[in-house]
Amino acid sequence: MRIRTEICDEGCDEIIIRCSSQTNRIKNIETVLESLLMSEREMTLQLSGTEYYVPIKEILFFEAFDGKVYSHTAERMYMTPYKLFELENIMPSSFVRISKSTIANIMLITSLHREIVGNGEISFRGCEKKAYFSRGYYKVLRDKIDEMRLGK
Repeated sequence: MRIRTEICDEGCDEIIIRCSSQTNRIKNIETVLESLLMSEREMTLQLSGTEYYVPIKEILFFEAFDGKVYSHTAERMYMTPYKLFELENIMPSSFVRISKSTIANIMLITSLHREIVGNGEISFRGCEKKAYFSRGYYKVLRDKIDEMRLGK
């Protein structure tokens, strides 16, 4: 595999992957590129009536409770205008549903602690915040971590 960059006059940036077949390696490259491009963006979140522009790469997880959806960073908890199903569609593929009420950024996970009954706790890089995964989402969570972080 080779990597080549061409400078074009049209003024548009475009990434093209040419391959003989859509292998897992190519899918992993697409996922990494998508996450990298999306993580540079910011999301408008609210805290005490003030709107903040928060880099997506700093968001640990989204959590729904009391009919509202909250976004957690290492330092704060913001309110977001989106529903969880909307966030699943607009966030980069590094954000994965881990329970009925939570979507987590797997790139910031430092550990998974699984209980005997199958549910478990997730710890995140650089903070004491925790999120909880349901046993029904564990396999998808592990597979996605393996795919994105280990390149499997």
